[in-house]
Amino acid sequence: MTFRIYIICFCVQVQTEVSVDTKHQTLQGVAFPIAKEALQALEKLKNKQLNYVQLQIDIKNETIVLASTLPTELKDLPKRIPKDSARYHFFLYKHSHEGDHLESIVFIYSMPGYMCSIRERMLYSSCKSPLLEIVERQLWMQIIRKIEIGDGDELTPEFLYEEVHPKQHAHKQSFAKPKGPAGKRGIRRLIRGPAETETPTD
Repeated sequence: MTFRIYIICFCVQVQTEVSVDTKHQTLQGVAFPIAKEALQALEKLKNKQLNYVQLQIDIKNETIVLASTLPTELKDLPKRIPKDSARYHFFLYKHSHEGDHLESIVFIYSMPGYMCSIRERMLYSSCKSPLLEIVERQLWMQIIRKIEIGDGDELTPEFLYEEVHPKQHAHKQSFAKPKGPAGKRGIRRLIRGPAETETPTD
């Protein structure tokens, strides 16, 4: 009985390794080949000839292919996110910040949770880092922000702006006003209890 259990476990392990062992496996993930059309679209995006590129994994052929290059404004971005499959999105985010007009490339990894199969979730997650490494180091594309979402409705103008320009002092503000020394500004000590209202100070 023990021998049979060992054989079953061994077979499952081998099948898993074969399904994951693809064209090129790295410590960071699995590097699938990127189709020529996808690379050309990314080059055009880098040169601002396109403002949106969507990539998908051809699971059968173990390749990253081009899915869409539709011209996309910020208001259209949520519509580009599939609700039943994962995707990689590169978006040229045009906006103003502190009086400056900026055009920043944002990477969005959309994964609609359990609407996808386990294999699809595993492959998209494993291929993400190698894909970004190729885009940043070989295509020399500067990605200002990498975002992961589950639903396109999350991509509101406010959300994207705060992701690209996070409020660095948001947490510090809650600690910015320490309590004054005891015996001063006594009028604020009224909230601590009636006993402390006897000796208010100027």
